[in-house]
Amino acid sequence: MAGKEIRLDMTLIEGHANVLIRVGDDGKVAERVLYQGVDTRFFERLWAGMNIDEMPRVTPMICGVCSATHHVCSALAVDKVRGVEPPETAQNIRAMINLGIHLNNQALHLVVMGLPDFLPASEKRRSVFRLMASRPALAKTGLKIMELGHTVVAVFGGREVHPINAVSGGVARAPSEHEVKELREKFEKLKSDLETFKKEALNLLAESKEKISNYESGTEYMLAVVDSKTGGFTPLEGVAKVIDSKGNVVVEFRPEEYTKVIDEKVFDYTYVKMPVLRSKGYPQGGMRTGPLARVNIVKSYGVEEADELRDKLFEEWGRPATHPLLYHYARVVETIAVYELIQRALDEWDFWSTPLRNYTDSVRGEGVAMIEAPRGTLIHHYRAREDGATEYVNVITPTTFNAVAMENDLTKFFQGKNVAKMSDREIYAHAVAIVRPYDPCMACATHTVAEHQLGKILIVDKNLNVVREVKP
Repeated sequence: MAGKEIRLDMTLIEGHANVLIRVGDDGKVAERVLYQGVDTRFFERLWAGMNIDEMPRVTPMICGVCSATHHVCSALAVDKVRGVEPPETAQNIRAMINLGIHLNNQALHLVVMGLPDFLPASEKRRSVFRLMASRPALAKTGLKIMELGHTVVAVFGGREVHPINAVSGGVARAPSEHEVKELREKFEKLKSDLETFKKEALNLLAESKEKISNYESGTEYMLAVVDSKTGGFTPLEGVAKVIDSKGNVVVEFRPEEYTKVIDEKVFDYTYVKMPVLRSKGYPQGGMRTGPLARVNIVKSYGVEEADELRDKLFEEWGRPATHPLLYHYARVVETIAVYELIQRALDEWDFWSTPLRNYTDSVRGEGVAMIEAPRGTLIHHYRAREDGATEYVNVITPTTFNAVAMENDLTKFFQGKNVAKMSDREIYAHAVAIVRPYDPCMACATHTVAEHQLGKILIVDKNLNVVREVKP
């Protein structure tokens, strides 16, 4: 098995990616394991020349899974380009759009992508269908919560996928009182399902403690956006905070300061950029973002039950909790938190006071927005000419941030192991167990235009020539 690389068919992720495992003549992994985006990235160039006000409408087309957060983040960036502050009512509606997709995506990942990995090893095919057969209460309640999240997006964003309501300076419409009333009733009706979902998910994770502990973190830093005043969870803008593996705050920065802190690396083997802390470099400066980062960084979710669940996580796994598979536990915490935050907002927030939008024709030139998507920190950076035409776009997605972290964690596990003595099934199981908790969204990370390729796990030589393709 002289000088090889292993490529694995990655399933149960959004989009397509390869894991490249490089081995020496002795069959051992001696070099860094690579995470490869296989599609080309053109969207940022395609948007150049488009009127800046069109950006909130077209940028959600990056992805069908987390399009709502792109929609909100884009509108926030356009506000800054225009130099306009949206009314409070509009901010409430935008926040609900993002909260809705958080609820949807956390439940979606757990049921469809993540928790099937915790089914017994005897299960040859791990999928939502097998989860429904073995854990019907977990799957059924999770799917109900997932649908409820999409309903929130539809009511406040105009449609479930690729919402259209957020515009420059505010929103185009308010929900009807009847729609909000129906949502209140649905949230009240499904509270027992939420409790069942929580109980079933936590039971499955508790049964899998050995599996969780088998995969340690190879990533030193975590990144999340928190409320600038309270340090708590926020569905809109705040300040970004980076902590290290001991919980120390390394740096805090505002959206417009991101280029001073983050360096976007580019490599020949992947179409995904690799953002790292500028002061640390690649790969040491890689940052984990998303639910696991948030539970470690935010001071509070503002929901007692969610904060108590988080405290239990820390009691068992330490603080910060760093094992990659604890992403799944963090998603349970956030499902509880976001459900309560939405229900509370439906009772307390104003969605109808006018105006819904503040208009302006001015163009200040540049705007950066930074918010939390379900998978982690999302940045939209735009620059426009005086006539409103977009001349520069940079989007950093959570999966882009997590690409280096996934490589770090894969390297931590595989380095030094003799994969020549491992079956395809063993290699595949280990690699996807590390990658899937990050819930990579490759459509967002690569901005696909090229024809899709199947994601793979490959054994390659030092020159990245494929010598073995791993089959699941």
